[in-house]
Amino acid sequence: MNIFVIATTLQAGGGITIYKQFLSHLPKYIGQNKYWIFINPVLPKVAIEGVTYISFPLQSKLKRILFEGKLLQNEIVKLGVKPDVVVSLQNNGYKKIGGSKQIVYFHQSLPLYPGAYNPFKCTERMLFNYKHIFPRIVKRTWVKNTQFVVQTPIVKKRFVSYFNVPTENVRVCFPDVEKVDVTQCKTYNWEDNKKHFIFVGDDSKYRNGCTLAKAMGILSKQNPALAEDIKIHVTSSAEKAPIMYNEVLKNGVGKNFVFEGIIKHDNLLSYYKSATALVFPSSIETVGLPLLEAAALGLPVLAADVDYAHEVLNGYDGVVYTDVHDYEAWAKHIIAFSIEHKRYKPLPQERESDWGVFFDLIK
Repeated sequence: MNIFVIATTLQAGGGITIYKQFLSHLPKYIGQNKYWIFINPVLPKVAIEGVTYISFPLQSKLKRILFEGKLLQNEIVKLGVKPDVVVSLQNNGYKKIGGSKQIVYFHQSLPLYPGAYNPFKCTERMLFNYKHIFPRIVKRTWVKNTQFVVQTPIVKKRFVSYFNVPTENVRVCFPDVEKVDVTQCKTYNWEDNKKHFIFVGDDSKYRNGCTLAKAMGILSKQNPALAEDIKIHVTSSAEKAPIMYNEVLKNGVGKNFVFEGIIKHDNLLSYYKSATALVFPSSIETVGLPLLEAAALGLPVLAADVDYAHEVLNGYDGVVYTDVHDYEAWAKHIIAFSIEHKRYKPLPQERESDWGVFFDLIK
């Protein structure tokens, strides 16, 4: 079979991770098939027998829009190859390529969850587009009986309901998660006796970093002595998280927050191993990798009371779920974690790869 794989708009974040995992499993399943992979120039090209890469320098939004139809059609004509299967790793389908089986990997969870975003605020405009414009655009590109792949059962449930597609047309393919080698995680020396919490997140509204600032504002009034001993380490800089930073200053808790900037993964694991708890108020995630990594090390977790978190941490005793808008509850639990300073039985990490499910669809 001739299989076309479209990955032209993947440039950063989870999309690139999906692309790399796809390539890592492809040699096992390629068989006698021929793969034509259309990519953005920033993506790596791994030498695999039977795979041809076709690079498109899509540097503007206009070119991307054109590629989704006309440019791809022109390339098919030049190749002189009719695809038997079209695989999109970037949410949208291709109605202009008629008569081919189509598989769409859908990995954008934001439109599936409730949330209000202001298109007139530069910090929320992109979120507004992903919430309201993006789903309308991609839905129009899907052909009848498109087969979809999503990452978790919760996302499948929300996807089926939101887009009104048949549940039998949606498969779950949990992404590969690198196992945390607990024996190799070094203890981090904080060089003080304070309580150190970790917040893995940026300034996106749905990450709810401001919840932590407001909670600490309440805590500092309720228990000023304990507040003196609490530090919350943020994996972003003050410059890149201005909304959260201003909320920290507004609540007078600047001394409680350390804006670290980007933290190397090995160092972050050391933070997990030595911290008091992970605080994770994000209301939208596909998987929530920090939750899995923290639980693998037995770290207490204070998480948003949202379905994805319950699913990912199912069976873990060290998690407390809290409404992201209940700032007093967050303050109360931060106090409790600071006093208890416990560790829990790590969440098992053994899990077989689901990529076989994806390649079975291609068959």
